[in-house]
Amino acid sequence: MSEVNYKKQRVFRETDSVIFYDISVPSSNAADLVVHEGAAISPPNDHVGAKQFYIHRHQTDNNRVLQGYRTFELINPEWENPYHIVHLDRYAGALIIPVNTYHRSISPECGSIVINQAIRDDEFNADEEFNPVSAAQCPTLYHILATEPPIIHNERRIQDNG
Repeated sequence: MSEVNYKKQRVFRETDSVIFYDISVPSSNAADLVVHEGAAISPPNDHVGAKQFYIHRHQTDNNRVLQGYRTFELINPEWENPYHIVHLDRYAGALIIPVNTYHRSISPECGSIVINQAIRDDEFNADEEFNPVSAAQCPTLYHILATEPPIIHNERRIQDNG
């Protein structure tokens, strides 16, 4: 199995002006809408300019672009290739971000809208799951960013200047 995986949508109907998909994610028990209204990085860099990342201990993300496109940076020290950069648009499917994977997302000037069809376990606590971790304060993140070349995944079908 690849380190980076997607939950593909089922196309019911697609015409020149209408796309009708089944975007169900089995076992999803939460849906988060994440809107970047312009250029944005989530989480933003810290006060010294170091990259920050989220890491969930009790949630698997299934991030699907609904509008625009978004770039995700994924770091998982347990993977053979621990650093990945994934470019997504609405055709790519939902990017599956496993538990214990550091991640951040970046939108261009045109912004983007993502739905995260999350799978949360019984120990999920929002107060503990959404605290950014700075690479300046985490030796593991700092080391991977400084020494590992990222694997680039371009899952974008729509190319523009946004």
